[in-house]
Amino acid sequence: MNKKFNIAVDAMGGDNSPEKVLEGVNLLFEKNINARVNLYGDENIISSLIKKFKNINNDNCSIIHSPDVVPGETSVRDAIKLGKKTSMWMAIDSVKTGENDIIVSSGNTGALLVMSKLILKMIEGLDKPALAAVWPNFKGCSVVLDLGANVECSDSNLVEFSIMGSELYKTIYNETDVSTALLNIGSEEIKGHESIKNAHNKLLSVNNLNFNYKGFIEGSEIKNGNINVIVTDGFTGNVALKTAEGTANFITTEIKNSFSKSISSKIGYLFSYFAFREIKRKLDPRKYNGAIFLGLNAPVIKSHGGADAFAFFNSLDLSYRIISGNLINKIKTNF
Repeated sequence: MNKKFNIAVDAMGGDNSPEKVLEGVNLLFEKNINARVNLYGDENIISSLIKKFKNINNDNCSIIHSPDVVPGETSVRDAIKLGKKTSMWMAIDSVKTGENDIIVSSGNTGALLVMSKLILKMIEGLDKPALAAVWPNFKGCSVVLDLGANVECSDSNLVEFSIMGSELYKTIYNETDVSTALLNIGSEEIKGHESIKNAHNKLLSVNNLNFNYKGFIEGSEIKNGNINVIVTDGFTGNVALKTAEGTANFITTEIKNSFSKSISSKIGYLFSYFAFREIKRKLDPRKYNGAIFLGLNAPVIKSHGGADAFAFFNSLDLSYRIISGNLINKIKTNF
């Protein structure tokens, strides 16, 4: 039998917690996975809600009381001052001590990153963590990083991100042949700032890369699905992410508005219902919820603060694929 993994969950982080967290955990156990979830949060609140979720029981879930919570809008400095009794801190620390294999939180992103770096530390040989997530494309999905952990990145950071992102893609999709590219303003070698051009030259000069380096990729080409891993700095990555999310929302909203303007358009919608339902399913951001801070000594998953139960379930599902795929040790082997 495979090893049973332990997932630490910050049950109080994000909107509508802990109820949406418990509903997401309940959906996870519908898959009958070989894992245990340990919930960190207010025991009284969690205990009063957990009874209505039929898939959660004492055999697969525990509650660890933590009296304090990191507010969503608090500064990183104030979050640290709250001390070691917050649900976020206790969940991260449980991974350091080996009680759990991974942590999932919908809480304050900045606080989660800083606390994780303080408690778990960086993998030896790595300089900065990268926030990586999955994006849909015409052929499936790509891994994109960094999405906001680092505003500025050196060429060495971009090379490190390329290696870590490739291992992540291999792990969650069980692939061995992975293509990777640097996000740039053009495909020509003379384009881009010095860091990205230097990273490009470094990647070309390495003989034993764990992926197929394909050079530069433009933002408009990400959707094609020809590249599995797209690497950039956190500033560019975050702008690209927010732009993609806004565009997807704009498209789905405009489609909805267009088909509700008149009786004839509503009739037309009825004939196109199944096609547009598939479009909505494909663009549903909840399916791709869950980003991972790569480069730490243990995996940390950031769920969107406004995630609902289905979205939180997907971040939990991602966390299980990451720990069962032994991602951190694979990354350490490369460095």
